[in-house]
Amino acid sequence: MDHTQTLSDLTQDLLTHTGFGSEVEIQARYDPNENIYQVSLQTPSPAVLIGYHGETLSALQFILGQHVHTKTGEWLNLSVNINDYKERREQSLKALADSVVNQTLTTGIPHALPPLPASERRIVHLYLADHPQVTTSSQGIGRSRSVVISPKA
Repeated sequence: MDHTQTLSDLTQDLLTHTGFGSEVEIQARYDPNENIYQVSLQTPSPAVLIGYHGETLSALQFILGQHVHTKTGEWLNLSVNINDYKERREQSLKALADSVVNQTLTTGIPHALPPLPASERRIVHLYLADHPQVTTSSQGIGRSRSVVISPKA
C-alpha cells in the first residue's frame, strides 16, 4: 500500500501544530529500490527544523514515524530531509573522515571522531570500508559513541 499521501498529510499536520506549516513545502515519495519512504521539506528557515547537527530533524523523523504507525498500523522505513541537509552533512562527514585519516597516517596512532549518531557513524564506516591504509571501529556508549580510525597493521 502506498502511504505517500498519508505521509504528506501527517507531516503537514505535525508542522502546522508546531507553527511551521505555512512556510514549508512537503514532498513525499516511495523508493522501491531501497524500500524507504522519503519526505523532503523545503523551507526558507531550515535551521530551527534541523537543529544542532540534525538533532531536531532526527526527532521530527522519529515523531513522524510514530504518528504514521498510529494512523496506519504499519512501521515504515522513513527518511525526512530538510533543504537537502542530509546530503550536505554526508559530504561534511566524509571531509572530516579524510582529515582524520590524514592525521592517523601522519602520526601512526588511532584518532577518534567526535561522538556521532548511529546513522552518521555508518556513513563514515561505509566511506572508509575499502580504504587500503586504515580501519574503523566504534567505541563508547550511547550518545558518546564515536568512530575510531586506526592505521592498518
